[in-house]
Amino acid sequence: MKKQGRNSISRLYMRISTLFIGVLFVFAAITLYISVQAANNYAQEVNQNMNHDLAAHVAVMMEPFIQEGVINEVGLEDLVHSLMVINPSIEVYLLDTRGKILSYVAPEKVVKLEQVSLEPVTDFINLTKKKIFYGDDPRNPGELKIFSAAELIQDNRLTGYIYIILASQEYASAANLVRGSFIMGLSIRSIITILIGSALVGLLALWLIVKKLNRIIRGIRNFEEGDLETRIEVKSNDDLDEVATVFNSMANTIQQNIEELKGVENLRKELISNISHDLRTPIASIQGYAETLILKKDNIEPKEQEKYLGVIYKNCENLQDLVTNLFELSKLQSDQVMLNKEPFSIGELVHDVANKYRILSQKKGVHINTIVSKDIPVVEADVLLIDRVLQNLIDNAIRFCKEGDTINIELKS
Repeated sequence: MKKQGRNSISRLYMRISTLFIGVLFVFAAITLYISVQAANNYAQEVNQNMNHDLAAHVAVMMEPFIQEGVINEVGLEDLVHSLMVINPSIEVYLLDTRGKILSYVAPEKVVKLEQVSLEPVTDFINLTKKKIFYGDDPRNPGELKIFSAAELIQDNRLTGYIYIILASQEYASAANLVRGSFIMGLSIRSIITILIGSALVGLLALWLIVKKLNRIIRGIRNFEEGDLETRIEVKSNDDLDEVATVFNSMANTIQQNIEELKGVENLRKELISNISHDLRTPIASIQGYAETLILKKDNIEPKEQEKYLGVIYKNCENLQDLVTNLFELSKLQSDQVMLNKEPFSIGELVHDVANKYRILSQKKGVHINTIVSKDIPVVEADVLLIDRVLQNLIDNAIRFCKEGDTINIELKS
């Protein structure tokens, strides 16, 4: 049984530990992912804010190369190429008023889109929303990247847009290299180290908790197997030790109840023994006088027969009283007695019961003396049961008194 208890505790520890490690790694992965995404979004937001006016400056620089709607392709390409050499992380595009790409500097077939959506461009220019703005990447259809944009105005008329991708392919390649860099590796190793440390600390804490739980379960099992003296040692005031304290209190109560039940059982056995003796005496007397009357009825005088019959009758009354008392006792033990409570004077009841036994007591030479205080209050109880109790007390007193004795019945408030 003890081995089984240890195995169950080991299984419990393994299940809790596995669940704890799983949850820890899941939350660590989620936290790492959110942190990387947040850092990436933060970097993009900072990049976009720092280069917010870049497109506006480029638009001013492009004005000499766009006259009356005619684009100086050579001069414009030289300008854009110079800008991209100075800042390799950008890609510069010239758009018309519908978002169609008019000019750019890139190898052939690298730019795959002919037109980009103008909704994020106009939102960026008008600053209708305070957020990170993402626009179409002409080189990677379906991908959205941060950008800077500005209107091209000539003769107070909108002629197009300057659209600058701030996270170019060169920038993305550099970012991918950074992800495999020493700093990134160091960060990942640090996170893994912290994760392993947290797991070890958590497993140690779980082991201490399960160890204490094992001590409690072992005590409960010992008590279950019959060792009623088992108590769990309480070493602190935490929740598990509070469980141990409650168990100890419960065990004390159960043990006390068992001892009381044993005492009641001993009293019951003693009562049965006494009742058996009390029943045997009148039965033996009845049997003896009855046999005498049957065997010697012709040789016994009528007065003597009447005397024998009186003794038999008296013993029958005693038997009836014993049986009645046993019946009342059984009803009390089974909670079948219905009390008929009513207010009455206990002093008057004592006088009445004592008067019933005065003749019997005088025949035996025993005096009954009742002393009732004047301030005895009215009581509320079952009159018949109290009457029976008083009768049994006085009857037993008379039976065991000698000639010249006095029975004192005193009531005090």
